[in-house]
Amino acid sequence: MAQVKCSITNAIETKLESLIDRLDTQEARLFELEQQLEHKEQEIRYLAGQVQGACGNLADQKIVLNDLEQYSRRTNIRISGIAETPEEKTDETVRKLLDEKLGITIAEEAIDRSHRVGKPGQDGRGHRAILVKFASTRTKVAVMKARRQLKGTSVVIREDLTAENMKLLNRTRRHEKVKSCWTIDGRIIAMVTDTNGIERKVNIRRHRDIDHL
Repeated sequence: MAQVKCSITNAIETKLESLIDRLDTQEARLFELEQQLEHKEQEIRYLAGQVQGACGNLADQKIVLNDLEQYSRRTNIRISGIAETPEEKTDETVRKLLDEKLGITIAEEAIDRSHRVGKPGQDGRGHRAILVKFASTRTKVAVMKARRQLKGTSVVIREDLTAENMKLLNRTRRHEKVKSCWTIDGRIIAMVTDTNGIERKVNIRRHRDIDHL
């Protein structure tokens, strides 16, 4: 009987030792997996930081490229609301408009080039806008200052904005806090009314500037 008990005890101890060994192995494996998981989490945090930095750099690069494109248009204006006629000479049309409506007389060489742009009907009357590139910024500035005299007419003169700046301008106009907005040398300026009724000017360079109004 004692021999049977001894055999059973030995068997139990052997089984327990086996279970303990297996538990030790599982614990070691679990520890190893935890270490690997921590390492992967560190890699993910590092990569997330790299991606965020890359996105920030890309956004900054887009702003720089947009600024460069806008700078290349610094002597340009767009005129809409002028009837389009067959075989017209847009240089002459522009010079006549400036002389008769704005009181600005310019020589032929003051216009580098001009031509119709866009699709017919964009001004609501079937006439395409005229893109004008002046030979100097001085002429462009003079025209932009005098364009107020066209108020109440069908003719509109505005700066030649990049596609991105045009999107920003349109979105700025629709913002509930914006009382008015305009452009100066391609830069968008918004007159914003705060909740306390105080008005302030804000430069708009990117969409998040609008989000923070």
